[in-house]
Amino acid sequence: MRTCLFALSTAALLAGGPAAADTFPSHAIRIIVPFPAGGIADLSGRLVAEGLRAKFNQPVIVENKVGGNGVLGLHEMQRAAPDGYTLMMGSVGAIVISNVIDPNPPYDPARDLVPIANVAAHPMALVVGNQMPVQSVKEFVAYAKARPGKLSFGSTGVGALDFVAAQLLMQQTGIVMEHVPYKGGPNALNDLMNGSIDAIVEVFPVVMGQIKAGTIKGLAVTGAERQPTVSDVPTFREAGVDGMDLSGWIGLFGPPQIPDDVRQKLGNAVADVAREPELVEKFHAIGFDPIGQNADAFAAYYASEIKRWGDFTAEIGLHK
Repeated sequence: MRTCLFALSTAALLAGGPAAADTFPSHAIRIIVPFPAGGIADLSGRLVAEGLRAKFNQPVIVENKVGGNGVLGLHEMQRAAPDGYTLMMGSVGAIVISNVIDPNPPYDPARDLVPIANVAAHPMALVVGNQMPVQSVKEFVAYAKARPGKLSFGSTGVGALDFVAAQLLMQQTGIVMEHVPYKGGPNALNDLMNGSIDAIVEVFPVVMGQIKAGTIKGLAVTGAERQPTVSDVPTFREAGVDGMDLSGWIGLFGPPQIPDDVRQKLGNAVADVAREPELVEKFHAIGFDPIGQNADAFAAYYASEIKRWGDFTAEIGLHK
């Protein structure tokens, strides 16, 4: 149903609207980040702002609007004029996954947000504490299977991306672990390092520094290729586990009724800046892979992600 609504809203955008892109942008653009400064949405949003500022020769301001698990920032964007000058950064975990498991969702991701560009993606990483007597995914799976339900994994809550990644790992390997929820990733990492929990399947940028420093063990990363910053850590496929094709993505969104020519111009601009060598290097330095899908490519991908995670959360019993 949500995919259908999204298709209808996209069709409506394509059908009309003035040729606003001819003069766009003529003044400052605001990018709302609905999460605190320093997080993955904020870091990627600031890199997008940097690139668009240079490309459009106009100010691009990043504004953190924190609250309601991202809903406050979303409502701020929806109240703005749908002219392309107020945009929002959003992630798959916050916009899609948390919404499809909510019994009373505060918005419809297919109706209330218009995808503009897929900015960047990041893998997930299976990490364990140094006290764990395993050195590989194969050893970890064998260790967990010998202790069904005895190992624990941390996450930032039911429905969060790290929680869903751990569920996918258990589904693909047949292991069973106990869930320990945390209010934030740093708390889970601290408990991992002191041995209070056994594993996390965490957002790679969050654990990249600790893997490099050797304070935790990185056993595998999702994605088709190894990460250049920790090139000794294999992919799950290399480690013998298929089906871990999960990555987090950060996208740029606009409000409903944004003119499609403006949407297309913004999407193409983000796709261009995401390929600029200087920004590619900056994305890699913080654990991201720049994607740069333009408006139409991201619209198709976004619709498929809504369906995918709706189906998966239903399969594991989390769907509303």
